[in-house]
Amino acid sequence: MKREVETISAVPSKRIFLSIIADYDLNKSICELIDNVLDIWTKTGRRSSVNISIELNQDQQTICVSDNAGGLKREELSFIVGPGQTSNIKTDETIGIFGVGTKRAAVALSQDIKIITRYKKDKTYSVEFDDKWLKSDEWNLPVYEVDEVKEGTTIIELQRLRVKITDEEIYSLKSHLQGTYARFLRNNKLIIRVGHEKIMPISFDNWAYPPNYPPHEYVGDMQIEDGGTVRVKILAGLTLESSPAGGEYGVYFYCNDRLIASGLKTYDVGFTKGLAGKAHPSVSLTRVIVGLEGEVQSMPWNSSKSGINPNHKVFQSLREWLVQIVKYYASLSRRWQGDWPDKVFQYSKGKVERLKIEKFLSVPKLYLPPLPASKPRYGDLVKKANKKIVKKKPWTKGLYEGVVAVNVISKQRLDEKNRICLILLDSTLEIGFKEFLVYDSGHRYSNRELMNLFNNRLEVHNEVKKYFNLNDTLWKKIEHYYDLRCKLVHERATVGLTDSQIDDFRKVVEKVLKNLFQIKFEKVNT
Repeated sequence: MKREVETISAVPSKRIFLSIIADYDLNKSICELIDNVLDIWTKTGRRSSVNISIELNQDQQTICVSDNAGGLKREELSFIVGPGQTSNIKTDETIGIFGVGTKRAAVALSQDIKIITRYKKDKTYSVEFDDKWLKSDEWNLPVYEVDEVKEGTTIIELQRLRVKITDEEIYSLKSHLQGTYARFLRNNKLIIRVGHEKIMPISFDNWAYPPNYPPHEYVGDMQIEDGGTVRVKILAGLTLESSPAGGEYGVYFYCNDRLIASGLKTYDVGFTKGLAGKAHPSVSLTRVIVGLEGEVQSMPWNSSKSGINPNHKVFQSLREWLVQIVKYYASLSRRWQGDWPDKVFQYSKGKVERLKIEKFLSVPKLYLPPLPASKPRYGDLVKKANKKIVKKKPWTKGLYEGVVAVNVISKQRLDEKNRICLILLDSTLEIGFKEFLVYDSGHRYSNRELMNLFNNRLEVHNEVKKYFNLNDTLWKKIEHYYDLRCKLVHERATVGLTDSQIDDFRKVVEKVLKNLFQIKFEKVNT
């Protein structure tokens, strides 16, 4: 049984405005206001140029954003404050669709808001609201006819700001606008000024063109389930400079020419173990730029256009293919690490390899050249060089692996790495002497002789000297580093060891092991 008992109100509360204040900073808010200007401009065909002026008054702590994109009609004034109300439709190739951008941006920035607008030769109107109105239950707002402004002009005046305008905030805003709207700014039809400064575009097309491995551009269409089409352009390659601090490498997304996400290094785009690997300086030449154009409902951005919605059907359709591109160039960056100046950075000019993709959802492969052979690891090279020796003298494996371990530890960010390396090198040397006396000296020692001998390191040195004529300089270094180890281990003294000292001692140990057992290091050292 079903019968109606009453109706309930679904009218939104004004808390919808106040709840988003914490989610918006100056950069996001100003961008929302600019996005609204660009949508008006786009719907009029972008025939004329548009100017946006942003005045940030540090003394008065006020903001004024004005534009000449066309203004709002009188019947469209409700779009300024009504949640979800917008003149954009889902099939527009605009930036806004959610109907909350301008109003929540203004509320996030200010407690006192005035919007003045004039559509073509119509009269000039003004709408004003403040925190008092936001806290009331009243939804109606008066519309005022005010003194005329230039045709097609909109002015947004914000006072009693919720954010503090500082030099740092202004600098951050300028940098953010340079990247976010670069594709609009570079054709000179859009001009944005912050104060008296004209914002210049910055792009991320700083590509390297290594022989056989130039950037690759893929262009094609993606058909959407509802019959729509998204035009896709993906440019991927290695850049001319690394950014190990976590800055500019990764994946960039432009939706309808607006930068939505920059330098993504997340699981969603492949930066995880088993794919491209986790974000690391070794892959910091990797860059992939994704450009998507189409109906606003098909763009995979979040509601504030500050990131990608990984659950969006367009992103999900593209993800597997995108991850493979990221994985490829991350692998290439990693394999050439250490040789970047010779193999990457010197190739600053070349041609992009362009590929037309008929159907993006059915691309069987990336059309990329095979990756170069991985650079062999130091330990593998040493193992290969000493394969025959180990077969004859199995005890030598632990000796050269001791040196390999020092090579690995010396590259770690450990406060006591040099102390550890010193102990490991000296232990390797001591074991090497003992193994020589037992297996290679040609003399058969009794258990008592070995016990007495191995209780005194200097006696071991003297015994080895009977069989091998190592030069005095080498012995002096051996004894010097042995003394250092004694101070560290037995006296628990603090000894300042430099990287160069450890490198010197490593070379001493290598020479001794070469003389005693013909272990090879020289041709494989890195």
